[in-house]
Amino acid sequence: MKKSEQTKAKLIKAVVDLINKGQKISVGSISKEAKTAYGSFYRYFNNLDEINEAAIIQVVLERAESLEKELENEKSNLFKIYYGWFVAVDLYQDTYRANWLIDNPASINQAWALTTPMTQSWLKEAIDRKEEPDLTSENLRHFKLASSYIYWTYQNALREYLRGRKSIHVFTDLMNSVNFLDLPRKTHKKYLKKVADFVKDR
Repeated sequence: MKKSEQTKAKLIKAVVDLINKGQKISVGSISKEAKTAYGSFYRYFNNLDEINEAAIIQVVLERAESLEKELENEKSNLFKIYYGWFVAVDLYQDTYRANWLIDNPASINQAWALTTPMTQSWLKEAIDRKEEPDLTSENLRHFKLASSYIYWTYQNALREYLRGRKSIHVFTDLMNSVNFLDLPRKTHKKYLKKVADFVKDR
């Protein structure tokens, strides 16, 4: 990795570390945490919005990569999709991170959009395998249309965290309000239960 790339990576990591500590994000605090010169920040980012977006995207993509590894032996692609959404909800369950994402809604939506190809590939494979009798290409079409709405609904999930609710309860309420794959209600609830059972046994 080039020195310039290393410096940029240090700055992004500094944002994540500061958020995890519940500390204020400013050019000064980022530079101090990253142990870089104050002026280095402006070589890579025009403002705090840009570095917040880069940090949020990095956290999401790293978790998506680890999710793929975690589920590599899972046979049900539909379960992968539902569990993936639980992970999306669970990822920012602490107060500092939840507030961070509430303050940067466009950035988290952009981050989730980058994980859409992974979810769509799981859904296409589920359709090809006929994992559920009613599963067709219409479910994929519905998911594509519903995705942007789901991302914005995610903001409500974050606010539920701040009320002290558990991840699985926030996830279940979110999924009950948005049948994002347009599956029959009975099938939808079956996968919600599978996720709940899986999480309980972890």
